[in-house]
Amino acid sequence: MLDRSTLIGFIGGFSLVALAITTQGSLIAFASLSSLLIVLGGVIAATMVNFSWENISDSFKTILGMMKGKAVDLRTDVELMNLFARRARRGGLISLDSDVQYIDDTFLKNGLQLAIDGVTKENLEMILEDQIKSIERRIEISINVLYAMASYAPAFGMIGTVIGMILMLQNISDPETLGAGLSVALLTTLYGTVFANMIFNPLAGKLEYLSEMDINRKMMFRVAIMSILDGENPRIMEKKMLNFVDPRNRAEYLKFHDGIRITKEREEKLYKFWTEQQNSGWEDLRRTLETG
Repeated sequence: MLDRSTLIGFIGGFSLVALAITTQGSLIAFASLSSLLIVLGGVIAATMVNFSWENISDSFKTILGMMKGKAVDLRTDVELMNLFARRARRGGLISLDSDVQYIDDTFLKNGLQLAIDGVTKENLEMILEDQIKSIERRIEISINVLYAMASYAPAFGMIGTVIGMILMLQNISDPETLGAGLSVALLTTLYGTVFANMIFNPLAGKLEYLSEMDINRKMMFRVAIMSILDGENPRIMEKKMLNFVDPRNRAEYLKFHDGIRITKEREEKLYKFWTEQQNSGWEDLRRTLETG
């Protein structure tokens, strides 16, 4: 299931095009299997020439994974990492061993487990950095695949137009064949433009945006893991993590925490509910802690 804004965009865009067509004519007149085969078949073939099958397969898995991913609230992550930092300060890193298995985010889970297992600071920092770079490379390939498909679609639309015009000119004396040739000529251009500007380019832009958010979160987790490993004060770690939170949410978080005191009761509630609240919005987490 795609995220809500993507679904609204696709449904809204195609609905408006369909509405514009139906107010003046019939959708059936804009259906052409040959035009679709030229554009879509050409785009797929050209993409397979440009990229390996593994690149293409991984790209669509990445795209679907990103689109289906839940929106995250970094303020919730800050609260949870603060909880882990306080527990590690009191009982050592080994005190987190039983909790790591319940962490949903793979990057955070593996990073904390390596820290608990005693990997040195230098090696852990290098491992986390390499993991982030590997994710960035994989996502970059996925984005390039979509942008390539977006560039191929109008080109194959023009190829279809040329094919349609040639068919018309070859049979210009036969009026019955003129309509079919003209249909292919015009519809392939339309299909190419629609595929490029309503599917491939928007998906590439969306993936680029989502990947930036995902990498930002992983970089924040890396800072938190290294801070816990160093045994820093949780307040210092919190300040470092908040640098990755957007200014409005950061201000809201700081305003709230300036007015409360971290009590043993609140920490026990957070520890009780963190596994089910780790992917919740910060406002939901606050309400859970207040009502218990």
